Amino acid sequence: MKILIIDDEMSIRFSLKSTMELIENTKIFSAETGEEGLEILNKEKIDIAIIDISLPGISGIQVLEKIKEKGIKTHVIMITYMSEVRLAVKAMKIGAKDYFTKPFSLSEVREIVENLIDSIDKNNKKEDIDNPNFIGHSNNILKIKDTVNRIKNSGRHTNVLIEGESGTGKEVVAAYIRDVCMKDKPFVALNCAAIPKSLQESELFGYEKGAFSDAKSTKEGLFEKSNGGILFLDEIGDMDIELQAKLLRVIQEKKFRRIGSTKEIEIDVFLISATNKNIKKLIEKGLFREDLYYRINIIPINIEPLRNRKEDIGELVQHFINHFKHSLNSPVKSINSDTLKILEKYKWQGNIRELKNTIERVMILADKEELTIDDFPEEIKESASSSNSRKKLNQTEKETIEDVLKSHNYNITKASEELGITRTTLRSKMRKYSIDKQ
Repeated sequence: MKILIIDDEMSIRFSLKSTMELIENTKIFSAETGEEGLEILNKEKIDIAIIDISLPGISGIQVLEKIKEKGIKTHVIMITYMSEVRLAVKAMKIGAKDYFTKPFSLSEVREIVENLIDSIDKNNKKEDIDNPNFIGHSNNILKIKDTVNRIKNSGRHTNVLIEGESGTGKEVVAAYIRDVCMKDKPFVALNCAAIPKSLQESELFGYEKGAFSDAKSTKEGLFEKSNGGILFLDEIGDMDIELQAKLLRVIQEKKFRRIGSTKEIEIDVFLISATNKNIKKLIEKGLFREDLYYRINIIPINIEPLRNRKEDIGELVQHFINHFKHSLNSPVKSINSDTLKILEKYKWQGNIRELKNTIERVMILADKEELTIDDFPEEIKESASSSNSRKKLNQTEKETIEDVLKSHNYNITKASEELGITRTTLRSKMRKYSIDKQ
């Protein structure tokens, strides 16, 4: 459990930090100002933030408002004087969980925090049961959650297309839609890339006994099995082009026939499709029907690659640590903050799947409670080294440009001649390094 204390009085920060450290399995962070506190909140997944209402610079109320605006999942407790209780009430309306007044009893504060931790643990267990894998607080993830809630509130199960690179968690989003919108209804999935195209039709629509030589008995298709619930067509970009025409007709008419049957079966299915391919390029190549694309893409959901939502990495890493520590009987409980920064800068071409596999790999070999960069594969270590090298090169280039500009009294023409670059290039580098004309 990570706890952040934001207070400009050093004695209060020290006494609260000492008290919070007595609570089992806690890691304590502290900040003197609201600005410093927000920096920590952006980097760390803080479970509880204890914030003084009267801070220099940005106030405690403003910090709370920023937390809510950014969708940061942190439970806030405010500190106030009796004369400021009206501000504490305002904070509660904004979303603070509790408050206590100065002077305060450390035992009372500890009790408030421990009760909140118990509540968080219970909610986390419930969330793990309800939806164990849809994790993150980046703008992309928050937007997806908002879209799914809108689908639920509309009462209409309109066709959804989930797009994203391999490993981003498209199937997890589909499961999240099920949990939010149709938790107790059938959920049937077909990976179109995993079965031969010649078998896709019989999988979807089923067949009657004797429909073909191997049809020894009648078989229900996935449309029937998902009737009244969700049919999830994963990697729909790999669906046979001829089958796409039949799928389009079923979507339009809401009925179909089994192979070998003349009887029409009416269905009510919430169709969710997913792909890691660029459907519009497939349409240009004649490999995907444009009319089907617009039918399945009534509500588009795009999952950004992990490299574009680095703020989710810390939460995902801790989730995978918690997930694997039991199955692997591992001593690992957390990850070093400097190591986490390196993971956040890594490209993760395989997205969440690569991150998950990496955490599993290092936990199999680790023999300590906290993971460090030494536990990780060479390619991740090397990426950190190359990043540091680039920073040093950039710093050297910046210093060189500044020295030459100063020696020519910031005459762009003369400085560019000495540097051996064009004036346009020099101006571009000045913008890059925020070098202003003096």
